[in-house]
Amino acid sequence: MPENFRVVKADYSNSYAVAPEAVSEAISVDLSSGLIPFFICATVGTTSSSAVDPLHKLGKIAQAHDMWFHIDAAYAGSACICPEYRHHLDGVEEADSFNMNAHKWFLTNFDCSLLWVKWSFYFRSLKLWMVLRLYGVENLQSYIRKHIQLAKRFEQLVLSDSRFEVVTPRNFSLVCFRLLPPTSEDDNGRNLNYSLMDTCNSSGKIFISHTVLSGKFVLRFAVGAPLTEEKHVDAAWKLLQDEASKIDLRKFVDYKCRCLLIKLHHLGLLS
Repeated sequence: MPENFRVVKADYSNSYAVAPEAVSEAISVDLSSGLIPFFICATVGTTSSSAVDPLHKLGKIAQAHDMWFHIDAAYAGSACICPEYRHHLDGVEEADSFNMNAHKWFLTNFDCSLLWVKWSFYFRSLKLWMVLRLYGVENLQSYIRKHIQLAKRFEQLVLSDSRFEVVTPRNFSLVCFRLLPPTSEDDNGRNLNYSLMDTCNSSGKIFISHTVLSGKFVLRFAVGAPLTEEKHVDAAWKLLQDEASKIDLRKFVDYKCRCLLIKLHHLGLLS
């Protein structure tokens, strides 16, 4: 047995449960030796004889010495589902942690151990459990497949407009695309696509993000909301097309204005 463990012997006089007095004595010996006891493990249903340690008294000893108090109910914890055996857990409120093995006596295949900790993180698993229970495998599959089909629809809409390109093959529910820039632009369409993204996002109707692939500023259309339908995809695409047309119109007007200014300058009407 490692030097930093203390095994407190039990005997017939206590039905082979640990005597609180023996635990207190072991703690006192360690303290007098300059050691720092920090953990007490009590058992509900020991392996050898299914003995039950006095939880309340051991818990109070742990509190008095600022020690962690763990209750191991690996075997007999299952019996405490029955009210007539629940008294064996009297004092469990003193515990800092508690474990029970469902595979021992709770109709669960090996292995499955449940651990409860008093000061733990938030109970995040419940929301996932609710999703699994409410949806089930088939509905979850349908949910994923629906989003992928909607992304396919958007991808086809992009491919149908020669002003746009799909930058990389779509695998799941994300489409990477961009508005093709004029060959005269020296930033490879960065400002053009940033302007399109910013305008669409500012509308409050859709939200798209961006990435950079091989030096290209690329827009990302991701389907992932539970209530997204075809009409939402179509509306998003229409907004993108409309804003792209406005950008094209502005660029045309800017081009015409520049041509007019150059002509006026040549005529000497502008200095």
